[in-house]
Amino acid sequence: MIDSDTGWYFVPASLKAVVLRGDEVMLCLNPRDEWELPGGWPDRGDRDAAATLVREVHEESGLSVTPGPVVYADILRVGPEGQVVVVMYRAECDASAEPTPGDEHRVVKFFPVDDLPEPLPELYRRGIAAARRG
Repeated sequence: MIDSDTGWYFVPASLKAVVLRGDEVMLCLNPRDEWELPGGWPDRGDRDAAATLVREVHEESGLSVTPGPVVYADILRVGPEGQVVVVMYRAECDASAEPTPGDEHRVVKFFPVDDLPEPLPELYRRGIAAARRG
């Protein structure tokens, strides 16, 4: 997106949570039948990135999480010309927590990090690996 006043090129940002529970990571099946990390766009009411992650993960899974540090960021290509900056944070939840899908996903569940489902974009695989390394 190009600002008409300044000519600057703007790219939207999406904040994603790598929610770990032991050796498992939570993934969501989106309407495109593609697995993804929970998260999304900041709302005007979000006071910071942590608030965005807590809200988004709760909306998408019903779980409460504790956000940690940024573990990975990159640009995701969307369609032939679109781009989104994706920033991934490590997050943790209660060990006994079980997710319930919200309105945006058909399935939300934990997978062993050594046996991730397909299709899962490589960008998310890199983020999961980075979160595991700490």
